[in-house]
Amino acid sequence: MVTTAYEVLVDWDDNGDYVGVYDDISADTFQFQFRRGRDYASQVSGNSTAGKLTLRLNNEDGKYSPSNASSVLAGNLEVGRPIRVGRGASNTYPYTFPFQFGEEFVSIWTGKVESIKPEPSGTGLNMAVLTAVGPLGYINDQVPVSEQQTDIRTDEAITFILDEVGWSATQRDLAVGQTTMRRWWTDSSNTITALRIVEETENGFIKEKANGDIAFESRNTRLYPPYITSQATFSDASNATHTYLQLEQKDPIETVINTFEALYRSYLVTGQPDLWVYPETGTDSPQLAAGETRTFIAEYPNNSSPPEAVAVSSWMLPLQSGVDVIANNAADGSGDDASSGLLIQTNAGQTNRLRIIVTNNWVNPNTGRPQTVWLQTLKARGTPVHLKDTTLVSQSAPASVTKYGERKFTADTPFFPYLATAQSWCNYQIQMYSTPINIMTMTFNANVSQNNMDAALQLDVSDRITLDATGNARLGVLEDFFIEEVNHSVTDGGQVHMVTWKLSPADSGYTQFWKLDTGELDSTTVPAY
Repeated sequence: MVTTAYEVLVDWDDNGDYVGVYDDISADTFQFQFRRGRDYASQVSGNSTAGKLTLRLNNEDGKYSPSNASSVLAGNLEVGRPIRVGRGASNTYPYTFPFQFGEEFVSIWTGKVESIKPEPSGTGLNMAVLTAVGPLGYINDQVPVSEQQTDIRTDEAITFILDEVGWSATQRDLAVGQTTMRRWWTDSSNTITALRIVEETENGFIKEKANGDIAFESRNTRLYPPYITSQATFSDASNATHTYLQLEQKDPIETVINTFEALYRSYLVTGQPDLWVYPETGTDSPQLAAGETRTFIAEYPNNSSPPEAVAVSSWMLPLQSGVDVIANNAADGSGDDASSGLLIQTNAGQTNRLRIIVTNNWVNPNTGRPQTVWLQTLKARGTPVHLKDTTLVSQSAPASVTKYGERKFTADTPFFPYLATAQSWCNYQIQMYSTPINIMTMTFNANVSQNNMDAALQLDVSDRITLDATGNARLGVLEDFFIEEVNHSVTDGGQVHMVTWKLSPADSGYTQFWKLDTGELDSTTVPAY
């Protein structure tokens, strides 16, 4: 039996060093499971998902009980604490709890604590279950917002989103995008959804790495080293270097998609009309007492907007006193103009919203005293973005539709920059997925050999492997696959380390773009875009 040394570290002080007295919780860990990658092993329909880690901990002394004021970790058992699981330097491992750990540390999972739930027992050992989420899960509760962006590459949009939600620039690994969006914005989607829209526009992939980085693959990433070389061959042969325990093949017919659709949208940007007008006027107009500050949110599109309105290209700033904001010291507007006494501030950090902050500093010149005013006019002007035209493009494989029935996939992204780009996206996908492909789920025991253990600890999402299922498995499959999801389970005090990978075929994914002097066009490769 081959075992390894595991370390489980939590930065309870949240200072970035993992060297606190109680940061190493390896000795309290009975077992752990983690996963990360796509929710489905398909490069077209599989979505980026947040990783998850679950630990079962010895809580006999109440150390991991958040309500226990006498715990040595009292006050530090907080959500959001950095956590990482990895392997140490030693290849020896005791066959009993607790975990042993070595001097070096190499991460195999990194994230943030999501919850700690004690599980007291009346007869057995008191336990606690700690769950953690990967980087994407940690930032997903936020809603990134942007102003209108023009001529922005997909990786630049990813950068904007990560900046907006406060994700460190040192924890990113972003490939240069191949698509430049003529117009892009985000204002109402959570982080993962916003990232997925950009991901689909590029035909790329957002993922979490073992060290906690958020990575972005362009549609060309897997065309180049190290993704063009298989890192290991797993086989059902008795003398195989790497062996597997279980292999599950998704019904290849279910993988068929023979009609792809994409909607190209063109936009019209023109004029500087009133985009938003406060609805209450006259005696119902908003009242500001002397010295009072009120905040108003201008939003476009709104109920008064034309149906083709989609966004704001830019707000006309600053707002002009006496034009955009008009105040009077009488509710019906019959008194003195008080517009000059207003302090008007704005915050236009969002594409479709403008925060207007109005402070009443008006002093009545007749009395020399501050006085209540009513806002008779309050509006925001700007340059609107209107949907000019929409064109649905599609590509079908008639022979496949006849054979399997129509199986359709429609792109969600509204940001294809050109009609030709949307058409190229459809054309490429149909050549990949109009015939059955092999999507596999493979499980292996890391403890049966050093080769299996090395593969378990070193290979990750997007790595390329070879699968040989031509022997006892009788599947007739001998081809290369990409790892799309990793799932690890370490139990029995570390004696049993099981790994499950979800695999997509390398020869029917993005590696089939044609490259100069590589492959035969329309035979082993297809046109790139």
